[in-house]
Amino acid sequence: MIYIKYFDINIMSNISREKKDKLKEEILRIIYENYPGFLYTYQVAESLIRDDEFVLSLLKELKNNELLTCIEETTGNNIKRKWGLKKEVYEKYKELTLSV
Repeated sequence: MIYIKYFDINIMSNISREKKDKLKEEILRIIYENYPGFLYTYQVAESLIRDDEFVLSLLKELKNNELLTCIEETTGNNIKRKWGLKKEVYEKYKELTLSV
């Protein structure tokens, strides 16, 4: 019985990873459509109808993969982040969308 519960958890994490990947694709599309402008984290979260903190974690993953650039604005204890596509990523994404 313990093995079955462990197996179910692994299946759920795989589905979660797939959904996260699809959300990252959607984030790239949203930011691509706004290029060369930048979007705040909350604006991306509103477009996805997702929690700001969850979207922030996805945005950070995309930044670590060198797909996005981030501008941080600090006011007191608050940090606001603006996100945009790197120019080379925009050009590659543009090529892919035109070839479809």
